[in-house]
Amino acid sequence: MIVGLGIDLVEIARIERALRHPKFIHRVLTPREIEFCTTPARIAGRWAAKEAIAKAVGVPLTWQQVEILPNELGIPSANITSPHFDRGRLRLLVSITHERTHASAVAILERLVFHAPQP
Repeated sequence: MIVGLGIDLVEIARIERALRHPKFIHRVLTPREIEFCTTPARIAGRWAAKEAIAKAVGVPLTWQQVEILPNELGIPSANITSPHFDRGRLRLLVSITHERTHASAVAILERLVFHAPQP
């Protein structure tokens, strides 16, 4: 059951300007994300995804509490380390896209529904 939805759009040039400040990337991305995000477009995609996730989840999150890396199939997979996020009952789906000038992301928060086995 879908219980949250978030979307964000960011201009890649805005992220390029922010990258002029040495602390920016370390504030926004985790060390593993920094290894993966080698272009301003990828960094902008992570920015948009983290914003979309915050909107979908609806609880306070820091930049470092959300890590988005590709899974074995290359699909973005988000890991949230906030104690306010119940990973046992919630699942997060994320999609990231970027074009020449913009990056965008959508996040869907699902509540997992468990059914008792039927006799």
